[in-house]
Amino acid sequence: MVLIEELPDEWSFEAENMAMFLDRFDFFLRSEYASWITDPDDPEVKAERALRKKRGIKPPQQPLIPPVAWRPGPIADLRRELYEAAVELHTPSVPDPGRKLGSRDFAALLAGG
Repeated sequence: MVLIEELPDEWSFEAENMAMFLDRFDFFLRSEYASWITDPDDPEVKAERALRKKRGIKPPQQPLIPPVAWRPGPIADLRRELYEAAVELHTPSVPDPGRKLGSRDFAALLAGG
């Protein structure tokens, strides 16, 4: 988690704390809802879990919580950039084995990108 040390005049630390609380509450509620409507015995769910396990994909140590609360422009931009960077950092670089690679994909693999 990144703490913000300086805020615009119209935004207080209390307001940012409340916005961060709202982000987490929204994440919690969406996660709970997903667990309520997901059948762990569903063949599609089992297949997806098996595929992630086969590819070695594990969830990050900390949840990736998208910023959903309203914030002033600069703070909202910073929170969104931090979230997108965390998602990119934890997105596996393992290509989908069912997807055919094009020449650009192959060149990127050879170049290490």
